Amino acid sequence: MKYIKFIVASYLLILFSACGNDVNQKTGKSQEAIREELLKAVELQEAEMHKSPELNIAVAGVAIKAYYDFTTMFPEDSLTPDYIFKSAEIATATKQYPQALAYYQTIEEKYTSYSLYKESLFLQASLLDNFINDDAKAKLVYEKLIAKYPSSSYANDAKFAIGNLGKTDEELHKEFMKKNGEK
Repeated sequence: MKYIKFIVASYLLILFSACGNDVNQKTGKSQEAIREELLKAVELQEAEMHKSPELNIAVAGVAIKAYYDFTTMFPEDSLTPDYIFKSAEIATATKQYPQALAYYQTIEEKYTSYSLYKESLFLQASLLDNFINDDAKAKLVYEKLIAKYPSSSYANDAKFAIGNLGKTDEELHKEFMKKNGEK
């Protein structure tokens, strides 16, 4: 039964994607009914993801698709920035770093009042720094974070990260050992 629900939800997501914003005209459903169906699809995918302690790549992909469909249909909805942030987290966990970066950049560009905006900036810079290996862009994002929110804990973390840009793990380890008086 759970697989039937999964397939139905996936079908609905494909249907909504194919129809775009004209889905209500093609299905005769109100925007609120469409919103509720998309929310159910998101909830179903989140429940699927939480069934296992390990992240299932296929389920994660369908969850990102569910978030995408909702955010595309309802970009002004209060849930949209959360769904974009969750998509970025899942993309990071599944090593889809450019996709995760794009999600964090969307938050930076469109959802500046989002409660996790500072965290999103920091995670964007961290992706650039640690996974995409673009120290120059990482530094710019870290500096933007420091300039906008100088008293935040993220600004302190960003200053530390800037000081370590370009260093190898071995160099960082040696510095740590030296600070602690170890050889």
